[in-house]
Amino acid sequence: MLLAAGASIRGPAHTESGECNQDALGLWGWRHGQLAAVSDGLGSRPFSHLGSRLACLSVRQVLRPAASWDNPRGLIGQLYRHWLQALPIAPSRAPCTLLLAACRPDGDTLVAQLGDGVLAYRAGGRFGILSPARTGFSNQTEALGISRSWASWHVARLRLSAPGDALLLMTDGLADDLEPSRTDDFLRMLRRECAARSRRRARNWLRWQLEAWPTPGQADDKTIAVIYRR
Repeated sequence: MLLAAGASIRGPAHTESGECNQDALGLWGWRHGQLAAVSDGLGSRPFSHLGSRLACLSVRQVLRPAASWDNPRGLIGQLYRHWLQALPIAPSRAPCTLLLAACRPDGDTLVAQLGDGVLAYRAGGRFGILSPARTGFSNQTEALGISRSWASWHVARLRLSAPGDALLLMTDGLADDLEPSRTDDFLRMLRRECAARSRRRARNWLRWQLEAWPTPGQADDKTIAVIYRR
């Protein structure tokens, strides 16, 4: 059985300034499958919070588990067009990163990432990270509204088939503090703790973890989603 939980909070900097959370989170069950989207609006643009929310809603419309995933490039193109049509402003004013995972009940899964953050997984009992090594300055990233090339995306097909298999999606407000060598242990811990709780309690536990995140001076918004096989 596939389950999911997630949480998103404003960072201290946005809380103090009264600004909204520029991250966005989408989690939906679909005929016993799961769909997750995590997006981070680029803080230097005035409407990036709108872009991130519409990106998650576009994932729901385009990449539901009932759809065919045989042509990932076509689906990503459709997703980008849906996002552009939903925006009431120029896309350059609302750029955002995007991580997504669509899982069918049998564990067949499509994952994709544009921009920074981390998408990690245990599939068939094996651990992996989809995310590329980060390059450039901290404010440089691929994003919807900036990147138009298919080559900017990282896409894979997985199967969550073994007990303990799981997916982790998180924005850079968390990912930047996590050593790559510790990501597997972090994912295992999250799956174990979420699986021991109801979905509501798992969401509340994740939110508490984000609010108590131990890195001093970490001011960024924080968003996390976990899909796991119980």
